[in-house]
Amino acid sequence: MNLAAILVVGYLIGSIPTAYLLVRWKAGIDIRHAGSGNVGAFNTFDVTKSKQIGIIVGLLDALKGFIVAASLGWILKLTFEYQAAGFLAAIVGHNYPIWLRFRGGRGLATGAGGMFAVGLAYTLVWCIVWVSVYKYRKDILLGNLVAILTTPLLLLIVPDSWIETLLIVSCSPSSFRILAFVLSAVLLLSHWDAIRDLITKQRAGNE
Repeated sequence: MNLAAILVVGYLIGSIPTAYLLVRWKAGIDIRHAGSGNVGAFNTFDVTKSKQIGIIVGLLDALKGFIVAASLGWILKLTFEYQAAGFLAAIVGHNYPIWLRFRGGRGLATGAGGMFAVGLAYTLVWCIVWVSVYKYRKDILLGNLVAILTTPLLLLIVPDSWIETLLIVSCSPSSFRILAFVLSAVLLLSHWDAIRDLITKQRAGNE
């Protein structure tokens, strides 16, 4: 497979709008016009008030990233660079699905799923940071943002041996760190509305 085909297939798999389809089926609601408007697991729970549906959406979204990353790396035995490219394309597809006029989710579940086929260091650090922030601030989006921003920076200072222990595919710690920065950039872009809201709240609090 060439790079263009990998990117297209990754994007199309990631763009399957699981939250939109399940909420439409179970509740007859267009999730894009309910709650936060985010087409993801948390808003699914918020709109339907069903933990079960929210969990199912989260797992399906994670499965999209896992399928792409695992297929490229485990089945097709492609290099880490190709695997990472397809995996990132799946996240972009989830965040900006062509079927919903490029209005999708934030990519966290899809990213976590893909990392389960690549390496667990990013996900582990991200979760530790998120839990730490949420414990003191009780703000999910703030936890997301802090974890997204700090995880690749923290991975710069942890020992190579620690990253290597948690790797699932064959790649260097340096290559994994590069993926971590690119992944955080993609996730940060999908959280732009949250960043804007936090800035607005901060300005209002200072007035």
